[in-house]
Amino acid sequence: MDKKTLIVIVLVCAFLFSGGGLFLAGSGAIVAMAGVFNGSLGGSKGGGSSGGVPPGTVCDPGGETLKEHIPGYGWHTVDKQQMANAAVIVHVGEATKIPENGLIIAIMTALQESKLENIRGGDRDSVGLFQQRPSAGWGSIDEIMDPNYSAKAFFGGPNHPAPPNPPGLLAYKWETMGKGQAAQKVQASAFPEAYDKWESLAGKIVGRAKDIKCTDVGLEGDVGKVIAAAKRWIGTPYCWAGGDEKGPTNEERCPPPMPPGFDCSGLMHHAYAQVGISLYPYTGNQWEAGTRVHNYTDLKPGDLMFWSSDGTVPGIHHVSMYLGNDSMIHAPRTGKNVEIVTEVSKNSYWMNQWIGGSRILKEGSGSGKDSGGTQAAGIPLIGPRREI
Repeated sequence: MDKKTLIVIVLVCAFLFSGGGLFLAGSGAIVAMAGVFNGSLGGSKGGGSSGGVPPGTVCDPGGETLKEHIPGYGWHTVDKQQMANAAVIVHVGEATKIPENGLIIAIMTALQESKLENIRGGDRDSVGLFQQRPSAGWGSIDEIMDPNYSAKAFFGGPNHPAPPNPPGLLAYKWETMGKGQAAQKVQASAFPEAYDKWESLAGKIVGRAKDIKCTDVGLEGDVGKVIAAAKRWIGTPYCWAGGDEKGPTNEERCPPPMPPGFDCSGLMHHAYAQVGISLYPYTGNQWEAGTRVHNYTDLKPGDLMFWSSDGTVPGIHHVSMYLGNDSMIHAPRTGKNVEIVTEVSKNSYWMNQWIGGSRILKEGSGSGKDSGGTQAAGIPLIGPRREI
């Protein structure tokens, strides 16, 4: 008998002998009560809700299966074959260097079109995971029924197996669109609003395919909100001096019609603003904020990471955010997009410039807010803006 079962039996017995036993025994509710206790003790092995993970967050909440209630649809459980099909889509996207938000869009699309089932049939001549139509130029039936082929066709770009038409996701400025809007650009569906409801589940599916555990990135409280706010903008272009509390912006060096973007400190400024913390959008001020983290190995999810050209504080030129598991998110430089970097400690380019970190959120509370205001203690709010 395992420990959980023993605890349940003890609790049930205690209830029975406390005076509530006759009714429970007579109604057969002991079984139901045990199920409740077992669930409260973590005995459930199924999927279920994410425990408050923000929609679209790329992480695996655990459990044997992924299961979620979809607005306007009901409960959907991802079985092993559906997950295998999703893994093909994710790995094809990674090979095409698609950012995580693009992977979510692809999974959202396949969930809506086929529930991630590789079906030979659908509306008119539509087939496959994305319900692509041979008559529209997507390829032959046999080609589209190959998940690897259909995923390449959906993403398009340099690996598009059937160029030039119909174009895939990379043919559009999808980073500046909502995820459902981007899916609709590719699919030209008669139900353009149908994709968005799948975003939360799609993020978990991508997280499972990429083996990113929600617990690994500290997705609880304000830490989770800050990380989710930064990850929301993966794939967004770099824009010097770009980014505010609301999101990416156009600035002098990236005016319209160029897409709005972030620079490195602007992304941090935006992420922490989502939990009521006002970080000034300048690396020098952000270095002075919060509590110093001297050693790389002492970093925790949500900490700011700083990089210096000469090992001195005046030489600090870049800031990023630690995600856990030796990875970080940042807005790199002009011509690049917001991205996640993995195995940072093994990267000589970064570690030769490491100077330290700042912990903005208070330890133990899950919040960086002081009781008397909306900014964390010690955060300066004035100063010039300077970074690469």
